[in-house]
Amino acid sequence: MAASKVAASDGLRIAYHVEGGGPPIVFLHGVGATKKMWAPQMAMLSERFRCIAIDYRGYGESEPPPESSLKADARDAKAISRAAYARDVIAVLDAEGIDAAHLCGCSLGGVVALETYDAKPARVKSLALVDTFAFYPGGVASIDERVANLDKLGMGEFAKTRGPGIHKPDAPKDLVDRSVADMASIPLAVYKASTRATWTGDYRPLLPRIDVPAEVFWGELDTTIAPHELSEELAKRIPTCSGVVRVPHAGHVSNLDNPEFFNLALEGFVDSVEAGFI
Repeated sequence: MAASKVAASDGLRIAYHVEGGGPPIVFLHGVGATKKMWAPQMAMLSERFRCIAIDYRGYGESEPPPESSLKADARDAKAISRAAYARDVIAVLDAEGIDAAHLCGCSLGGVVALETYDAKPARVKSLALVDTFAFYPGGVASIDERVANLDKLGMGEFAKTRGPGIHKPDAPKDLVDRSVADMASIPLAVYKASTRATWTGDYRPLLPRIDVPAEVFWGELDTTIAPHELSEELAKRIPTCSGVVRVPHAGHVSNLDNPEFFNLALEGFVDSVEAGFI
């Protein structure tokens, strides 16, 4: 997907792609992906919805923060953080003139969706949380090891070792290759900063306060990155959550491993919200 539009967030250019018309759905990618991971959703769901896929700052076609803003101790407005990613989302909504949108986020994208709701609840119509979590056990303690491994391997080798594991074991080679290439395209400094943001949040206190419709999606083969109990925690603690949708034959990126099932389930959820059924 080529970026068709650009928004300004903290003085950085945020790239995003728009397809279709109708109720807006904003798609938020994971730590090891770009907006390209939502291609199957953009293709099908844009027939009925205004689909918007965002590249966070530093990812894909978005402008990277300056080097000083990517250091571990950076706290300026251009630095990478969960709050900064949420500001990127709001900047795109503002650029598109959208008062409120359905947010669909995978992994880090789900975390960003929760952060966006926490910061600006009036801008969120619903939450579709995909293979994600409110709190990652051992996440804070793992950061040094994760960053050291990135420094040791570099993005190219890291993507080759990490990329296949986000998919189901029998995923087609061309699909895995695309995910590996997408991951490898992320600048190392951006990925390291984003890693620190991904695994260190705790949104458990937020969950009982969520009052927009929510649905949790979980790839049934996602047993190591974001296992079932993390999805169950989201579903049980969010009062407005309709439950966990178990996506069959899918790993951590369930939207890519089984796009037909995922798209129909997401479409049904958004339709129900728009109709006022949930």
